[in-house]
Amino acid sequence: MQFEAGPDASPEENLERAIDELRETAADADVACLPEYFATPYFPAEQDPDNFELAVRDDSEFVDRIRETAADLDTAIVAPVFEEGYPGGRNYNTALIIDDGGELTGKYRKLHPFQRPGYNETYYFSPGDLGAPVFDVGGLTIGVMICFDRHFPEIARVQALRGADVVFVPTCSFGEENRDEVWVKELTGIAVSSSVYVVGVNRAGTEGGQTHFGASTVIDPRGEELGTLGTEPDTLTTDISPSKVTNVRRTTKHLNDIRRELLPDLESI
Repeated sequence: MQFEAGPDASPEENLERAIDELRETAADADVACLPEYFATPYFPAEQDPDNFELAVRDDSEFVDRIRETAADLDTAIVAPVFEEGYPGGRNYNTALIIDDGGELTGKYRKLHPFQRPGYNETYYFSPGDLGAPVFDVGGLTIGVMICFDRHFPEIARVQALRGADVVFVPTCSFGEENRDEVWVKELTGIAVSSSVYVVGVNRAGTEGGQTHFGASTVIDPRGEELGTLGTEPDTLTTDISPSKVTNVRRTTKHLNDIRRELLPDLESI
């Protein structure tokens, strides 16, 4: 779902809008994915301690509403949020993985907070501490990489080695140049090199004079672009075939031919 978070709307208002759109467009889907911290504006543009009030706990009423929606629709939901650590804990840029029964199956925490002028993610988020897990939801095995993590394709490689059929990439990215020069090409490379579907889910809309370029896309494990949206809020629906993943891996053998002695951290996979 290429969602537009209202820059002046509260998280609760954005949540209700997202739920309405999920009910309209995702009732027949096995898995639905929202963009990076879908319910808030891009608050890391500045360092403001008041923005810590935007964080939510995984046992909050906010998350309960997403869980209820997943159960009502019989649809698993990948819901990226600004996760509040429990008392004394840290905060994370987190994708909650909620199964089609409304249970919180697990979390992916962004491993590489993006820190550049005008992008102050390390002020708000600790680096993810859960590694590169995979989750069995909606009849698929899925992985997640959040936004800047896509520039580290070893994450998708590990998830593919752990059996992922598809890797979702929820994103909050600005700038038209990213669409033409980086976004689709980069996700295509990840799909081909790890023999996995890649689903990039970006935001839409303008905040602080910068425009999210949209272009949410689905790439199959052979590198075929199955669909790409424009710049406006929209929903892209496609079929994911685990059997195609299996067939591609049997043919290309990219994952079979890895020299694990050169990648010692993969020995435990």
